[in-house]
Amino acid sequence: MEIVKKIPVSDHPWLRMPSLVNLLDILNRDGLNARMVGGCVRDALLGRKIIDIDMACSLRPEETMRRLKKAGVKVVPTGLKHGTITAVVDKHNFEITALRRDEETYGRRAKVVYIDDWQEDARRRDFTINALYLDADGSLYDPCGGLRDIAARRVCFIGDADQRIHEDALRILRFFRFAAQIGQGEMDPAGLAACLKNKSLIDKLSGERLAQEVFKILGSETLLPVMKVMDEGGILDKIIPNHEDIQELNAYVRVEKALGKCNILARLSCLLRKDNEAIENINRHLKLSNKQVKILKNYANHDISLQTDMSQKDIRRVIYHYGRDLFIFALLQSWAHAAGDENHEAWRKILAYGEAWPIPVFPVQGKDLMAGGLKSGVEIGRKLRALEQEWAQSDFQLTREEMLTSDAERKSG
Repeated sequence: MEIVKKIPVSDHPWLRMPSLVNLLDILNRDGLNARMVGGCVRDALLGRKIIDIDMACSLRPEETMRRLKKAGVKVVPTGLKHGTITAVVDKHNFEITALRRDEETYGRRAKVVYIDDWQEDARRRDFTINALYLDADGSLYDPCGGLRDIAARRVCFIGDADQRIHEDALRILRFFRFAAQIGQGEMDPAGLAACLKNKSLIDKLSGERLAQEVFKILGSETLLPVMKVMDEGGILDKIIPNHEDIQELNAYVRVEKALGKCNILARLSCLLRKDNEAIENINRHLKLSNKQVKILKNYANHDISLQTDMSQKDIRRVIYHYGRDLFIFALLQSWAHAAGDENHEAWRKILAYGEAWPIPVFPVQGKDLMAGGLKSGVEIGRKLRALEQEWAQSDFQLTREEMLTSDAERKSG
């Protein structure tokens, strides 16, 4: 491949990570066998934080593993059938995939043939922005025009969009996800048309794969304009069936963005009916975790009522009773419903106080009541709840000694 430009290594400290430098030294001792590829290169050019570093390598997987093991590097054969291994260096994971051609595709899986052609390896990838390769010295290779599309903040399929989607239907959601993460203008017309035309293929995707992309879309920087396109094109119906009108999501996200926040489950909740049946339906569709289902049900069923003139005592009471996470969700929800002013000073003050208030720990324990003579577990539980309510009503001012003393006095009286 031909070098298209050089990026200053001094501007990209991640390229000087000792673990990365060590790994490349091992693989490239007899030539340029390994290069960074995909998301890390794309995100570096966009000025975004680098999370994962993936590599493409012209060596066969067996040779890659042999060299790494000889150098004392831990190797995990994470996807050996498809040419992928993971190298663990100084507790950093690096996914290394051999250059390959996909002979047959089965969704995310494929029957592969190893090759030595970097251009051909690039052509099997999904989008031009994900087919950029980078050497440790900053040499950048762009075989599919990804630099042009990064400059335009545009997501374009490599080759025929319709064919690429039929190879893997998840690319429909990845198209919208990357558009929401990096897009600023109109979507690529050919790519969008192919996604809308083939949206029925989404039905074949597993709930786990759907959920991964849905959460990434909901957490994206330019979510709202992309969500509008997805809604109007029927894509949203495929990933969140029977969803609510997106206007509630729009209002909630505008408030979150004004505050620099992003609660993905809260955003998902804005698209769901406020009942447990809707939560169970989306759980079956996306295969959520038990913790996620519990949080969504809390969001759907809460009865918290917040006003801009509420006292700090009221704020403390609500947070203690419902928890800080649910308080913040209810506050932003009330804020979004109340008006279109994302910078409402009264709501900001309530939020700031609620985030900073240290939630106290109830000072009385069951053993304290047992020491006072209570034996029955049921009776102890009932008494603890009554004392905790009394403590909360005192605005958390009653001490452990005061509660135990007053309880003893009530008994003696």
